[in-house]
Amino acid sequence: LPAPEERCEKKEKLDPRIVRTRRDLVESMRTLLSEKSFTRISVQEITERALINRATFYAHFEDKFHLLQYMLRESFEEKVLPRVHFCDGISKGNLHTLTVATCEFLAEFNDLYAPKHSNDHPPIERLIQPLILQILMVWFEISDGETAVKQPAEKKAITLSWAIFGSALQWSRSGRTETAEKQSELIVDLLLSGVNVNGKREIASSEQ
Repeated sequence: LPAPEERCEKKEKLDPRIVRTRRDLVESMRTLLSEKSFTRISVQEITERALINRATFYAHFEDKFHLLQYMLRESFEEKVLPRVHFCDGISKGNLHTLTVATCEFLAEFNDLYAPKHSNDHPPIERLIQPLILQILMVWFEISDGETAVKQPAEKKAITLSWAIFGSALQWSRSGRTETAEKQSELIVDLLLSGVNVNGKREIASSEQ
């Protein structure tokens, strides 16, 4: 994931017409998702709501899945990344912060776009988990140093990313009897009891 200043630079370099077109398409997708399931949404409906022709749509996105991916990534970067501290590396505190942010992000998404009369949820699994994985890989690289073997860190990051995403998604779609903070404490404690993340002593010391 790019640093905040890098993301700002990229957005500033975009032609205002491109920014406006993508914004209109995202808003169209958001509106349609609040009305019907993702599988029932067509590119034709998206372009009609956005007052944009299909040729322009395909100049920006390959299909509606690509648009959904763009929409989720933009939202994730806006709402989750500012809460994450990249310089500290992997720690119990950072894992908790990421898990809380993910829980709240998915809860908000579910509240806005959950299908009203079916379980036909938008296919967000393969779109959000990679974003969590990227954050975890940055933390592991910082904690393990340049001489660390990449493969073990990558395997741990993949395991943690799916565990965080899956647990947060389940919580967001259930009754949410626990707060995001409490649920995240439970998730992280469970993860650290089964996965040795950079050694328990290092995690404990980072909280002091």
